[in-house]
Amino acid sequence: MDRIDALQTFIRVMEAGSSTQAAADLGLGQPAITKRIALLEEQFGCRLFVRTTRKLRPTPDADRVLKLAKDIVTLFESAGVPSPKRVGAPSGTLRMTVPTSFGRYFFSDIFAEYGRRYPEVRLDIRFTEQFVDLVETGTELAIRIGVLSSSSLVARRVGTVKRLLVAAPSLLARHRAPRLPNDLRQLPCVTYSRLSPKNEWSFESETGRHVVGITPSLTCDDADIMALAALEGLGAAVLPDWCAVQHIASGKLVHLLPDYDVPSLPLHVVYPDPQWMSHRARLFRDLIIERADVFAIGALE
Repeated sequence: MDRIDALQTFIRVMEAGSSTQAAADLGLGQPAITKRIALLEEQFGCRLFVRTTRKLRPTPDADRVLKLAKDIVTLFESAGVPSPKRVGAPSGTLRMTVPTSFGRYFFSDIFAEYGRRYPEVRLDIRFTEQFVDLVETGTELAIRIGVLSSSSLVARRVGTVKRLLVAAPSLLARHRAPRLPNDLRQLPCVTYSRLSPKNEWSFESETGRHVVGITPSLTCDDADIMALAALEGLGAAVLPDWCAVQHIASGKLVHLLPDYDVPSLPLHVVYPDPQWMSHRARLFRDLIIERADVFAIGALE
C-alpha cells in the first residue's frame, strides 16, 4: 500500500468528517480506509481518531498530522511525480450542487456525457437555490448564479445569465402595458425570493439606471414556477432567458420594456482549493468549461 495513498485518504477523512463519506468519495471499501489510517497511526506514533457512537472525532494530534500530510503530498506532486489518485480513470462519488431550474434545462446532457466518459464515477447531485457550504457538506463543485460574496472558494466564470421582463397577454388585457419602469408600480408582479432587495427591480437604459418598487402577487425561489405563474397571468416577472425566450416566440408571453435592460447575472462554477481537487471533480469542471457555449440562449429576434 502506497503511503501517499494513505496520506490522501487521511486528508479526505478529515475534510469529509466521516470515514464512510471518505470511502464513498474515494471509491474504497471501509476496511481499506481503516487499514490506511492504521498505517499512518503506526508511522506517526499517535492515535488520529476516536470513534464515538455518532461520529469519528479527530484527536488533537490529527490536526498536526493533517498539516504534515498536506505538505508531504504537495512536495510529492511538485517533484513531478503524479499522485496515484490522479492517474487513470476517475472513480468514487462526485457531489455537486446546481441551481434548480438552470440544472433542469442545461445539465441533463452534461451529466449524461460525463457518465459516458467516466462510468466509474457516481454522481450525487443536489438541485437547490441555496449556496451550500461546500467544505462542511463535502461538496466538490457548485454552479452558482449571481454576484459571489468573498470566500475561500475558487470561482471560474463560465457564462452570463440574461434576464427578461415578461407578462402574459391575459394580464395585459386587465392592466395597461407599462411604457416606463415606474409604470410597473401599478402591475402585480411575480418575484424571486432569493434576490435582494426583494421588492425592487432595476433596469438599465441609455438614460441611466432605473430602480422601481414593485408589489409581489407571488414570491418563490424556483424560476420554472415563476414562469408558470407569469403564463397564468398572475403578474409580470423577470425571468432568466431559458424560461422566457420560447414563450415569447410562441406569443404566450410578451417582452415588456425592451428598451430597458434587466441587469444580467454572472454564472460561475465554484470549488474549494484546487490543490486538493479530486481527479473526478477536475474532469467535470473541465467538461463544464468545454460545454459552456450551451448556456447562451441567444438574443431575441
